[in-house]
Amino acid sequence: MSENTTKQKVDLREEIAAPVPSGLPEYTGEWNYHNAAHLLRRATFGASHREIKQSVRDGLSKTIEKLFRPIRNTPEPINYYFKNDPKVPIGETWVGKAYTRGVNGLSSARNNSLWAWVIGRMMEERMNISPKIMLFWHNHLVVSNTAPAEINYYYLLTLRKHGLGDFKQMMKDITVDAAMLRYLNGNTSTKRAPNENYARELMELFTLGKGPLAGPGDYTTYTEHDIKEIARALTGWTYNGKLYKGYYVDGRHDKGEKKLSHRFDNRVIKNAGGGEYKEVIDIIFEREEVAPFICRKLYLWFVNSNITEEVEKTVIQPLANQFRAGGYQVQPVLEALLKSQHFYDECPRGSIIKSPIDYLLHMTQTLNFEMPKKLTDKYYIWRLIFIGLRNADQAPFYIPSVAGWPAYYQEPVYYKYWISAVSLPQRKKTTNDFIYGKIRKGKTYYGLQLVDVVDDFDNPFDPNALVKQLADLVMPYPLTDKQLEYLKTIGLIPGLPDFEWTEEYGDYRDNPKDETKKKTVLNRLRHLMDTMLNLPEYQMM
Repeated sequence: MSENTTKQKVDLREEIAAPVPSGLPEYTGEWNYHNAAHLLRRATFGASHREIKQSVRDGLSKTIEKLFRPIRNTPEPINYYFKNDPKVPIGETWVGKAYTRGVNGLSSARNNSLWAWVIGRMMEERMNISPKIMLFWHNHLVVSNTAPAEINYYYLLTLRKHGLGDFKQMMKDITVDAAMLRYLNGNTSTKRAPNENYARELMELFTLGKGPLAGPGDYTTYTEHDIKEIARALTGWTYNGKLYKGYYVDGRHDKGEKKLSHRFDNRVIKNAGGGEYKEVIDIIFEREEVAPFICRKLYLWFVNSNITEEVEKTVIQPLANQFRAGGYQVQPVLEALLKSQHFYDECPRGSIIKSPIDYLLHMTQTLNFEMPKKLTDKYYIWRLIFIGLRNADQAPFYIPSVAGWPAYYQEPVYYKYWISAVSLPQRKKTTNDFIYGKIRKGKTYYGLQLVDVVDDFDNPFDPNALVKQLADLVMPYPLTDKQLEYLKTIGLIPGLPDFEWTEEYGDYRDNPKDETKKKTVLNRLRHLMDTMLNLPEYQMM
């Protein structure tokens, strides 16, 4: 290994200078391959060489427009393998179909289907920000380890419906969502025993944030007294085990007046029955802290964890002002951030360590992972990917706490949480399985179609140009000449002159149906990618 590579430890460019406080003016610089790739790495789960080149042709504004286009006709999850479901044949959706109690394995089958479906949305909804923002809200409005699959599906629909829309309305809907009621015990909260779990997280984690302690039980943004009173206001809601929807039971609701603290101007909430939760949300959203709290979360997810005073002043606060003035509409704020000069400054690039989901899906999406043609077989592969992510500590509905994954809140570690002596070998094994085609369904193996990837390059016959273009495709910033030379001489053509690659690749292009010639090229590309994807830089985005 070269001296240059040996010296690179897993600081992974996390310890970098603070982002340049260039603020929110729209980016007007050159729109090139590196900038397009940067945007698509952060806003999606990975883009191919063709998609990045198309973005360059489209320009920034049209690329943003494409990323935010509404997704129409999202397919519902299907029963992809379970033969004993009396209501749902294999290949049909179980959404809206009665759950037959007493059928062994049915609950697991529907959960497996939902988990696979989530991965499928991430992989199939390409060039769209919707899957990324759905995961953002799933991490922010956590529901975890909640069964059955039906209520989790409707919870995801709520996130998808409002993810780029009205955050205030999303909070109203999620407050009485069956999955959230079950997860934070709202379904058991009654006038005789109000449960404070959701009331606490509603303010601390979902909307206001916990400010500096100002006195006993006073967190600057709310107080312990407010938690108790809001918990009373939210009583009466539970969920229907057959319809999988939240519903209101008047006899369980506390009809007395609820008086909030000075943090909410001593507001009094009078009995409004099943609609009282809406007034609670309206009152919370009158506080100015809501907008900057959410904008910081978006910034941490899409840009960087290093929110300096200058970033707070020039980026977060202007975004928060726009968010509040725009009626808490998410899309305009996110568009402003992704179009900003600040987003394309050099410092934020390579400042995020890829989460397990980003790490794995960036590889499959960028390097053309071959998928089965049959839908039920696709579900099988999607579930395999889900299992791999669960083993890597980042799978949907397997979030360790109501605060989300620690990488998005645990100061000062943040994204470094994803890297450890255990996770790095797991990442290497995952890389190996996909590069060398070890993903199996029945007797068929699937892997990255690396030959197809380089066939699209400008000059794949030149090993120097090929290595550079691959590095530009998968790395967050350009590699040095020494690194590129190392990748070529160690990864692609170890110990051989450049013309060896030119001749071997030329032989394959002259005889593309010759499997022997194609395999020779594929093996060299596999070794190159195995070397490249294990560089520290690939851990970053």
